[in-house]
Amino acid sequence: MCAKSPPKRQLSSKENFYIPISEKREKVLLVGVGDKTKERWEIVQSLEELANLTKTAGGEAVESFIQMREKFNPATLIGTGKAEELATIAKEFNIELLIFDCELSTAQIRNIEEIVGVRTIDRTTLILDIFAKHAKTKEAKLQVELAQLEYRFPRLVGIGLELSRLGGGIGTRGPGEKKLEVDRRRIKERISTLKNALEKVERSKEVQRKGRIGIPRIAVVGYTNAGKSSLVNAMTKARLLTADYLFSTLDSNTSVLFVPPKYKMLISDTVGFLKNLPHNLIASFHATLSEVLDAEILIHIVDATAEDLESKIITVEKVLEEINAHEKPQILVFNKIDRLFNEEKTRIRERYAKGFLVSAKEGAGISELKEYLKNYFFPS
Repeated sequence: MCAKSPPKRQLSSKENFYIPISEKREKVLLVGVGDKTKERWEIVQSLEELANLTKTAGGEAVESFIQMREKFNPATLIGTGKAEELATIAKEFNIELLIFDCELSTAQIRNIEEIVGVRTIDRTTLILDIFAKHAKTKEAKLQVELAQLEYRFPRLVGIGLELSRLGGGIGTRGPGEKKLEVDRRRIKERISTLKNALEKVERSKEVQRKGRIGIPRIAVVGYTNAGKSSLVNAMTKARLLTADYLFSTLDSNTSVLFVPPKYKMLISDTVGFLKNLPHNLIASFHATLSEVLDAEILIHIVDATAEDLESKIITVEKVLEEINAHEKPQILVFNKIDRLFNEEKTRIRERYAKGFLVSAKEGAGISELKEYLKNYFFPS
């Protein structure tokens, strides 16, 4: 459900509603479910992010549906009555795919599909699909395939090898999709092979890092689409890919940061973080995230225009804690200030007195940030 979409269309229950969103691709219905411990605005906000993820994957979030429940139905999560209501919505709007904003079990997916009559995936499958779409290098493809296999493998139990569903559409992409048409034993073997290959990648990276001893190292971290690559480009002569969609960077990229007259540092761009980022995905990207672990200071970049700015900061902190990098020195950098009014900038300065306000796009605040880093590593 997106706040900027057209007016609401009310369903029969006060606890359920959906809002049209418009655009033309694979037609998707988003489903959010919450209990009494969760505020409705949190679910709405999460569905807005899910809509952006859907767009990144190549889909069109046509409708959003929310149900608040005191207790979840173990068979269908939302209850059979609401699943039938979804079937009506799906038929009315020619929905091709249901995406739930939470993890679903194999049995739940099967039961929902039987009632609604539409292919169904969960948030994790969508995120893995986006990673598969954007994986370009050998390392990224290995990491994505491993994450996909480790997520799908336990879900093969009890359903045999019903993998013909992986023929096309959102949630079906990936370097390993053909390899999934094998028995469970061979999938386990493939997982082992991928882990060994990634260990070799990590050893190779370790050799490269040893060659950089003596040069200060910085890693840029942050929520996806906060502007990490844009910041590195603005601070160096790098020409990293920048794009206005989620997870445009899946590999770590290290560039030289030079501050006149003679100061040299290394700055690494890294994969973006996200709320409820699958744990197996974080584990699979260990080789890429090792740049964060080896950095001497982290630049935590934040999209200053985000409505849930503090929530995104907390999400990044939680992921850093998960990879044991939360105790590293950090600089908070608020990007995209060219889009803010003066009073909004003042609020950020008051709330985060030690933060830097920059515009990677226009170059504002970049020289001050570089000067700070120079003084941090090379105090006079």
